[in-house]
Amino acid sequence: MKKLKESAFVILILVFIVLIIYGEKIDRSSISTVKITGVVENNIGDTVKFHGPDSTYITTLDTVTGIFEIEFEWDSSAYLNFFHGVESTRMYANPNDEIHLSINTEEFDESIQYTGSRESSFLAWQYLHEEEQDYPDFYGMEEGELDSALSNYFDPYINRASRFEEVNPAFYESFVGGLESSKNYIRQRREALAALPKPGEDPFDFTFPDRDGNDVSLSDFVGSVVYVDVWATWCGPCRMEIPHLLEIEEEYADKNVKFLGVSVDDNKEAWTNMIDDKGLHGTHICTGGWKSQMMDDYAINGIPRFMVFDANGKVADLNAPRPSSDEIRPLLDSLLSKE
Repeated sequence: MKKLKESAFVILILVFIVLIIYGEKIDRSSISTVKITGVVENNIGDTVKFHGPDSTYITTLDTVTGIFEIEFEWDSSAYLNFFHGVESTRMYANPNDEIHLSINTEEFDESIQYTGSRESSFLAWQYLHEEEQDYPDFYGMEEGELDSALSNYFDPYINRASRFEEVNPAFYESFVGGLESSKNYIRQRREALAALPKPGEDPFDFTFPDRDGNDVSLSDFVGSVVYVDVWATWCGPCRMEIPHLLEIEEEYADKNVKFLGVSVDDNKEAWTNMIDDKGLHGTHICTGGWKSQMMDDYAINGIPRFMVFDANGKVADLNAPRPSSDEIRPLLDSLLSKE
């Protein structure tokens, strides 16, 4: 029996060897990749990352020479982001590209150079050109000035990108499509801002539940000055304002000022935990997520957003100073003096 087991074991080993030698081999020639090599001057740590549409690719660099190399599967042309330290920059890669980049972290985008990727070089130029331009006040200009201002700002990018229209139509179309989306956003945002109630006008009312499920409306606070804080637990700048907000709440505790926190969290537990952990005062309600009629009505595209309403329930300031600013106390005081 022992010899039989030994024979069976030998046979299994032989079969395994045969499979290794003659088994089906993967045809890697059918797999598209992108290979990126580079040199990072004044490197910060030893990690380099590339974020693609669906995956993140990480490699290490030599901390002495700053040299790195990475290759990964890449079956379609797409944008990706190069990360090192806390900085990042946008690239573009086609299947089977071999790209070399060099960068100095003390200047980053101002220093980056590419070979093997005309698209990435173009994106680097775009960044520098944007840095050199004064961004027009698209939201403050007259309607008759808008089309000309949009053309003057965006046309240089479109004209320069036209060199890719035949050699890489996918890149050209995606880039120009992105600019058209930016133009449309500007037009839509102008419309949203124009629809906002002006100081002294009636606000858009809104109603959301508090932590106990009770509906609370903005209109419930008519008769008091109201300081509204639109925030979220995941918003770093929002959290930075909390200590300053607590100070103001203490200072105006015996004044006719109500504090209404409107969270756009979709995680109720995180929201209620932060209320407790930070010792937040005032009234707190939650929209249940970013998308809501209130966010549309008040054209809120970033947080924190602070708004102030007077004791008559009218709009005072829909882009009010933050608690950390020197302007918020004079604003509240001026409204209290008018009661």
